[in-house]
Amino acid sequence: MLVLLGPDFDGSDQGYQALARATGLLPYDLRTRVKPGSFGLIKTFGQAAQAEELAARLVAAGFPVVCVDRQVVNDPDRRHVPVQKLELGASSFHLKLKDREMEVPYGALTCIVEGEVQPGRTGGTPATGVASSGAIRAVTPGSGEMQVFREAHLTAPIGHLAADLHFATVLWIARIDARVFDFGPQRSGNVSADLSKLTNELASRARVRVDRNVRVSSVASFAEQPPPMRAGSPQPQSVRGKVDAGDARFDSYSRLIGEAERVGRRGP
Repeated sequence: MLVLLGPDFDGSDQGYQALARATGLLPYDLRTRVKPGSFGLIKTFGQAAQAEELAARLVAAGFPVVCVDRQVVNDPDRRHVPVQKLELGASSFHLKLKDREMEVPYGALTCIVEGEVQPGRTGGTPATGVASSGAIRAVTPGSGEMQVFREAHLTAPIGHLAADLHFATVLWIARIDARVFDFGPQRSGNVSADLSKLTNELASRARVRVDRNVRVSSVASFAEQPPPMRAGSPQPQSVRGKVDAGDARFDSYSRLIGEAERVGRRGP
């Protein structure tokens, strides 16, 4: 269970000092973990009761804190649904998906998470053990190994911009993939500017936040870590395939932020 400090934290010296007293952490450590304007990871707990106890204490002290279950990162119900086109109306917006179209009231939107997606990026590096000094030797790669190395770099996936729309009542996530999304006749040709203009306008009408902190947030650093292995409960093949096809850092970060905003909207 994660205890997250919300983006409304003021970031003042007094705020960090008070947060240090309430958490038992050093102010310097907290400054590296939490920044005003973005969600920050305060502590992780194995037991939900411990996380909820700390969160309740911090909320009582006036801090914008929520608890989020780390399992949302691997929740198969929080799948990404591609958005082909989006039209803004007076009180709702029209989503055109691959197999259906739907009208969504602005009040159903909880937040937008925008950033760069790198397909195939995985969460962390698996441990391979430590070799003894006597087993270490210089290795000269053969021509076949060099060819594989070159091809791996030449075919490295290229990142692209995307924005995830999170909702209050459903767990699936509407993803705007800037490579294929139809920006309409108002597009400028600058994909980054067009995407930001769209998400800013949508967020303004829905009165929600656009989160663009995946590069700097401590939540993103946590999201990139591989989940703990549980004996006797291997991940299903179908789920592994979906995770491998996405971006472990951005996808996990987006799910955590979406859930944090949903929990924050419900209140303590």
